[in-house]
Amino acid sequence: MASKLQALAVLLAIATVVLPVAMAADIMVGDDSGWRLDFNYTTWAENNMFMLGDNLVFNYDRGSHSVVAVGGDDFRTCNVSNGAIKTFDSGNDVIPLNTTGKRWYVCGVGDHCSRGQKLAVEVLPAMATPPSSSNRVMSQGYQTLMAVVIAAMMMMMMS
Repeated sequence: MASKLQALAVLLAIATVVLPVAMAADIMVGDDSGWRLDFNYTTWAENNMFMLGDNLVFNYDRGSHSVVAVGGDDFRTCNVSNGAIKTFDSGNDVIPLNTTGKRWYVCGVGDHCSRGQKLAVEVLPAMATPPSSSNRVMSQGYQTLMAVVIAAMMMMMMS
């Protein structure tokens, strides 16, 4: 009986360490609207949470837009000529949020940034329980991990 309890304790400890990483989400910027002009990304960002390990996914028509990671000052002034940290232009850009803190993104095409096509996010530390949000998609890894943990616990209880 003691070995079953020890095994259960080990499984729970592993789940506690792995769950925050496994629960990372792909967050579709702008939800179904994608990355485009005439969308309020400030309001959109205020209604979402961004956590360490998540990915921002920018969907747009390639050639019509881009995504440029910039610093805070360059975000405010829409400066992409000298302030670009990294530029993306695939039309389906996946940007991992691998550090906490503020992140700023603008469209580098024409006057798109000054017309509002820019996004600021605050990346929070990973949490054991993600907030509920329409654009958070639980990772396949999380679902698999939960199935394994539940199956293992059931097998231990039955033997």
